[in-house]
Amino acid sequence: MAIKEQQWPERRELVLGTVTRVNPFSAFISLDEYNKKEGMIHISEVAGKWVRDIREFVKVGQKVVVMVMFVDKEKQHISLSLKRVNRHDSEEKMREYKREQKAEKMLANLAKLNNVPVEDAYKEVGFKLKEIFGEIFKGFQMSLTPQGYEILIKKGISEKWANAIKSIAEKQLEIKEKSIKGIIELKCLKPNGISLIKQVLKNAKEKNNLEINYISAPKYLISLRTKDAKLGERKLREAFDTIVKDIRDVGGEGSFEVK
Repeated sequence: MAIKEQQWPERRELVLGTVTRVNPFSAFISLDEYNKKEGMIHISEVAGKWVRDIREFVKVGQKVVVMVMFVDKEKQHISLSLKRVNRHDSEEKMREYKREQKAEKMLANLAKLNNVPVEDAYKEVGFKLKEIFGEIFKGFQMSLTPQGYEILIKKGISEKWANAIKSIAEKQLEIKEKSIKGIIELKCLKPNGISLIKQVLKNAKEKNNLEINYISAPKYLISLRTKDAKLGERKLREAFDTIVKDIRDVGGEGSFEVK
């Protein structure tokens, strides 16, 4: 698991851990994200109902998502709760765990590429990526987009490290294409109006690599596939602006809505 910049979890933070011991009235959890610091779940915080046997809910070796209830640094004591974590939050935390595992491997490769210890890679860019994007993994993802790369530079990451981040991301990540869609309405009351509309749409399709589907007069569904959602939406709006201008130039009218 990725190294945490702080050494102790915060109250009400959701953390991932591994069950190490189970007693009749408590379970002990090794916190994966905090250098294996140990926390305890009292039987009263295992489930929202009466618990007859704690082993029905936790077993040694099991991965669990728990909420931090109390931290006493002097006594080295961390109180945890299992019952206060809902299913959705638990699943999202597990997905985050998998992303951080992948990010940890990518940071190790980044350190190797720059011939520095992994700890230095965290200090140089790892913690900054987490601060900027919320997750180190997302930082690697965003480096593959022009906007994301620009953010890295603006936030103080050197061009050398930004290029290295992008290089690692290109080798280990594949950004899925998204479909940006919108509906455009085109009208032209001239005798050859339909032909004029078809020609305007054909020009836009060839110029912008659009997919155009007829819905019903006067509506058309237009979509653009892209790996950068923001850039794709901007390009689609620009294409729509051009289509509306072109149809007006030949005596028609148009309007659009991006979904």
